[in-house]
Amino acid sequence: MKIAPILMMVLALLLLAPCLAEDDNVEFEPIASFSAEAMIAQAPGIEEQMTFDSVFDWDPKVDEQYVTWTQYEGQGKVWFYDMKSGNRQMVANINSDQNNPDISGGIIVWDDSRHKNSDIYSYNIPMHKETPVYVDTTNKFKPAVSQDMVVFEDFGNDDIRDIGIVKVGTSARPVYINPNGKDKANPDIDGDWIAYQQLDDNKNDWNIYIYNYKTDKTVQVTRDTRIQQNPRISGDFVVWEDNRNGKWDVFMYDIKKEMTTAVTFDDFDNVEPAVSGSKIVWTRYDQENNSDIYMVDLQIPKTYAVCVGPGNQIRPDICVDKIVWQDDRFGGWDIFIYTLEPVTPFTPYQFYGPVTFNYLPAPVGTEIIAKIDGVTKDSIVTTQQGYYGSSGSFGDQLTVRINQADIGRQISFWSDGIQGAPSITVTGDGSLMEQPLNFVYAQPLPDLLFYGSVTIDGQPAAKGTVLKAVIDGVVRGSLDITQSGQYGGQYDTDPALRVQITVDDIGKHITFMEDDYAAGQTFQITSGGRFRQDLTFTTVPPMSPYEFYGYVQIDGKSAPIGTMIQAKIDNTPVTTYVTRYAGSYGAPGQSPDDPRLIVPVTEADAGRTISFWIGNIKAGATQVITRGGERIIRKDLDFGSSPQPGIQADFSASPRSGAAPLTVQFTDLSTGGPTMWYWDFGDGIIPADASCTSETDCHNIANPIHTYRNDGIYTVTLTASNQFGASDTRVKSGFITVGSGPQPVDSIRIYPGWNFISVPRKLAPGKDTAAIFSHIQVDGHSIFQFDAVTGQWITMTSSSQIKPLDAVWIYSRTTDTVPLTYNSDPLQTPPTKELRKGWNAVGFTGLEPLEARFTFLSVQDKWVNCLGFNEEKQQYDEMIIKGRNDDSRLYPHTGYWLFMSDSGTLAAISA
Repeated sequence: MKIAPILMMVLALLLLAPCLAEDDNVEFEPIASFSAEAMIAQAPGIEEQMTFDSVFDWDPKVDEQYVTWTQYEGQGKVWFYDMKSGNRQMVANINSDQNNPDISGGIIVWDDSRHKNSDIYSYNIPMHKETPVYVDTTNKFKPAVSQDMVVFEDFGNDDIRDIGIVKVGTSARPVYINPNGKDKANPDIDGDWIAYQQLDDNKNDWNIYIYNYKTDKTVQVTRDTRIQQNPRISGDFVVWEDNRNGKWDVFMYDIKKEMTTAVTFDDFDNVEPAVSGSKIVWTRYDQENNSDIYMVDLQIPKTYAVCVGPGNQIRPDICVDKIVWQDDRFGGWDIFIYTLEPVTPFTPYQFYGPVTFNYLPAPVGTEIIAKIDGVTKDSIVTTQQGYYGSSGSFGDQLTVRINQADIGRQISFWSDGIQGAPSITVTGDGSLMEQPLNFVYAQPLPDLLFYGSVTIDGQPAAKGTVLKAVIDGVVRGSLDITQSGQYGGQYDTDPALRVQITVDDIGKHITFMEDDYAAGQTFQITSGGRFRQDLTFTTVPPMSPYEFYGYVQIDGKSAPIGTMIQAKIDNTPVTTYVTRYAGSYGAPGQSPDDPRLIVPVTEADAGRTISFWIGNIKAGATQVITRGGERIIRKDLDFGSSPQPGIQADFSASPRSGAAPLTVQFTDLSTGGPTMWYWDFGDGIIPADASCTSETDCHNIANPIHTYRNDGIYTVTLTASNQFGASDTRVKSGFITVGSGPQPVDSIRIYPGWNFISVPRKLAPGKDTAAIFSHIQVDGHSIFQFDAVTGQWITMTSSSQIKPLDAVWIYSRTTDTVPLTYNSDPLQTPPTKELRKGWNAVGFTGLEPLEARFTFLSVQDKWVNCLGFNEEKQQYDEMIIKGRNDDSRLYPHTGYWLFMSDSGTLAAISA
């Protein structure tokens, strides 16, 4: 669409100004203001004409899938259009006047004159069902719908308009909100809230009200003596037309913050607003009285032109990314639709969490202020002792909106003139995040510094594990482990887990945390200083042991008293048992007179096999370990002297690739007479103790059928056992490929423990985010990228983009693979990466023969250190590279630490 030269918008920050009836001179700084210097940006998106007939089509409304409007040719007829199927249909082809349609969730409502007076009807598009909403002898107009709740104007018998609310499909009479003898009009509804206008002085003093029909709460939004009308509501925002400026402007009200804001405030008429989420659209008349459609996105904030000529555009509506309006550019009125392209505004930071004064819970009524470079961004008052804000979607947070100029600056927190800790560096998009805050007034003591060994579930803690020190429930210090099984050091120059303390902390205990788990050790505070504190954590609850009993025979005869039975797990001895009676061991019951053979198991044993031995002779009976199921089991043991056949596991599958959901038939090919099977399909969604049939997903039959729900490359494992206790395991890596579109052509090998990895080429759209790691068993660890600008690790989410030359730090419990689907665009340029002075986390591209070349633009004759992480050995390998264009054996899929003596640009080019 051509955009004629139009007025320029100058964006201002969103300043919330309260609406006060007693002060007619309140100054509003609008979200959108206009000047004559340049052109407003066109909203990114695509415009389409929906109607092409010679009759009048007007008053469109839109929801996520459908558009509805009135077609007028002597009588109004309601139509709808399905944006997914392209189906276009009249709703009720009868002899009556139908007008004012609205739509939500595929339900259309309208006012209809088929019974002489005007009634409210509905039509459910997916169910193809028309239903009268409310029919009686009064006149009812202008319905609005949210899901299945409908509001409307009802003139009643006294010609005073009231607002009724009723549920579609019920025979109940409407409930009328706040009946008080005053005219109410133009209702709109979203969720639990209804917005409407009320004539407060019975002359021309229309004001905006909102009403919550679940809580019976009414809020008078405006108190100005001039006209406010035509409200629309979405989520927390109400918008309306406002005449307090002598011209029509668009105003808005934030329900959560209880604040009023001018969207426009200038010398031209801005009318007919509609709102969806953070986006507001409206009709704007220029100095020649031509009407156009504009939009403001409150989240940025930024104003866009949606449609500026030719002709006139009026009565817009919006739902998510769809904007509709009526348009006369071709003479009559037609319906147009505009699909917005996604934009990526800076997401605000929304903070909540514990707050302490001198590490004690802050009292109720404490005000906390967030600032950037001394400028107040938001404030919040505590309503709960020791806590500010809330994580809930309907709760309040300390909200800091950011723009491009804020990147790299610090968000600081203040209370009563004291700056709290910590401060947050603005790195781009914010998030909803828990942020503990502490404001220190008490006399500080020298810091406590801790070091020592650290184990988790009996194993040395992996590098990257985060330890925290907590006092009275408040985190007072943290440290990332840089050496497996150890944290900090004993010398003053060594790192340590640093804990800031004051005189008020003497006598208290420090709890050491790893994630949500507390160490078995605590520390009582007497003074500052450096202390060795070895820490042990247990994160996996122990599995219940197996308890066996039954008959025991040797070569068909009862085993004598004193026979020693040994239990093994995958041929590793676990426990022994000496029989007290001939021919049996253990006993059933809650308190057996003969204790049972008890075999302790751990989480890591799931899927393994318990076997029973007398010397070098194995019993035929075995037990596959599961996470659940019966634990007290009768197991009759027969030990013979004859040799027992071995077993060799193998399997096939069909199909091995395809789009999700992909249903695969697995076939056991094991030799050695297997009688028990344990399958691991690689996607981790079948519980170990799940029951199954041959027609459903299962893990413990010979030939299971399994359905893969998500795209990926999956490793499949089969453990097969026979009745003689022989067992074998077969692992096939990358055996199943699931996905539509471009298929994975490469993969990254992931090893147990921490992995420092990278992708060698640009990934395909939709397969270029951290979601490619979703199948990795990270055991609660986050996935990280290093930000060289701030020198800090950034936690990645499933939507974080994976770029070539960027290194990723990821933990895995098992050996696994990550499939890679590359961008097939032949015109893509080789990637480059800006390097900062100091340490940088990088990766390299490379084609066969897997050699890469350093190219340091503007970095010549500079020494750099390069460390490559060896995932198999969990250690770094070091190399020294000097100067420019040095060739070194560098591999794709591998991450490297690169220390720069100066900034520059890295390009990795195949040799």
